[in-house]
Amino acid sequence: MSPTTNKSEPEFQSDATKELMEEITTRCSLNPDFAQRIGNFGFLELEDSWGDEATIINTARISTTNHRLENLGEFSDRDRNLLYHLLSHNHGTPFETVHFRWRIIAPIFVLRQWMRHRICSFNEFSQRYRMPISAFFIPDAEARSVDGFEVLTDEQTKRYEELMNSLHQFYHTEYAEVCQRLDDAEANGEIKKVSGGRNPYRARARELLRNAMPVSTYSDLYWTINFRSLMNFFALRRKHDAQHEIRQFAESAYKMFELRFPLLAETMNRVIEERNHKGG
Repeated sequence: MSPTTNKSEPEFQSDATKELMEEITTRCSLNPDFAQRIGNFGFLELEDSWGDEATIINTARISTTNHRLENLGEFSDRDRNLLYHLLSHNHGTPFETVHFRWRIIAPIFVLRQWMRHRICSFNEFSQRYRMPISAFFIPDAEARSVDGFEVLTDEQTKRYEELMNSLHQFYHTEYAEVCQRLDDAEANGEIKKVSGGRNPYRARARELLRNAMPVSTYSDLYWTINFRSLMNFFALRRKHDAQHEIRQFAESAYKMFELRFPLLAETMNRVIEERNHKGG
C-alpha cells in the first residue's frame, strides 16, 4: 500500500519516539500489504485475523448439517448466497466468529472517537507507566480545508505547531528536573531508594505531567474486534461526513480487510448499500 504522510514532523521527539518511528518503518517493510503510515505520525497494521468466510458458514449450519467447508475455495453459489442472506437478515452471531487484531498509532482525539465502538477490546499505551509519545497530529492541506476553502491558514497552523512543540518540550524538561531532584533526594537520604519495580515518585510525576499533553498527541494501542462490530465501524466511519482523521484510518483498515477477505467485503458493501438506500 502506498503510504499517506505529511511532510511536516514535530520539531521535538524523544529517543523512545524515534525508536517507534523506526519500528513503524520496519513493520511497513515486513508487512507492506497490511501496514501503512497515516498522516505525519499515524500508523495502522492488520497484524492477525482468525476465521474466514467458511468459519461463518460452518457456524450458521451447525444445526442443519455435518458438512464443513475448509476454505473459500470450496464455496458454491449456494454458499455465497447464504453468506449474503445471513448478513442482510441480521443473523449476526456467525459473523462474531471472525476476529481481527490491529495495531493503531493515532492522535488521542481520534482514539476517543474510536472507543465509542465498545463491542471490542482496546489495550492502550499508558502515560502512567511511560513518558508520552513526543509526536502530535499536524493537519495537512486537505485536513485544513472544507470544500476547497482553507479553514486554518498556513500561519495559524505554524502557530499551532509551535504551541504543541512547546507543550511536549515542557513535559520533557519538567520530567527531567523531577528525576534529577529524586536522584539528589535519594543520595541525601531524604527519600528511600527504590530498586526494581515501579518507582512511585517518578510514576506520580508522569501522572501529573501528562495533564499538560494535548489530545493531538499520538497514542499507541491494540484493537481486537469481531467482524460484526468491524462492519459497524466501517459503516459509520467511512461515511463522507465522518470526521476526516478517523475516516483516513477507517479507509485504510477497509483496504486491508478487503485484500484479505474479498468475498466478505463484497457482501458487506452490498448489505450496507441496501440499508443506506432503504434508510434514504
